[in-house]
This record gives sequence, C-alpha cells and structure tokens, in this order.
Amino acid sequence: MSDKIMQTEENVFDEVIAIIDNARENAFRAVNRELINMYWNIGEYVSRCVAEGGWGKSTVKEFSVFIQNRRVKNRRVRA
Repeated sequence: MSDKIMQTEENVFDEVIAIIDNARENAFRAVNRELINMYWNIGEYVSRCVAEGGWGKSTVKEFSVFIQNRRVKNRRVRA
C-alpha cells in the first residue's frame, strides 16, 4: 500500500476518533449537568422541609441512612 493511501486512511480514522471523542465528551457533560440538577433539587427540597419545621437534624440523618440502605438494596436486586 502506498504512503499516500495510508495517510488518507489515517486521516479518515482520525476523523472517526474525533467524532467518538466529541460524543463521549458531550455525554459526560450531559450526565454531569443532570447530576448537578439532581443535587440542587434535593438540597432545595431538604432545605425547604427544614425551614418549614417539618424536618429536624435527626430527620435529615434518618433520611441519609434510608437513602443509603435503599440504594444498596436496589443494587443487589439489579445484579
């Protein structure tokens, strides 16, 4: 195979790699954006519950334990 053909194939392959890298980066950004939104919404919800007097420190702690147990339980079911 001539050097010119090999260079052309390399250029095409590099373009494909660039497309893959770009899509991967976009996916990371989208996931990160959703995680930030989720944490913001949870924080807003918990803060509102605390401010309205419905939740105290012990409720927040209980909620934390509940989430940890629930997540572990769900992971076992999926595995």
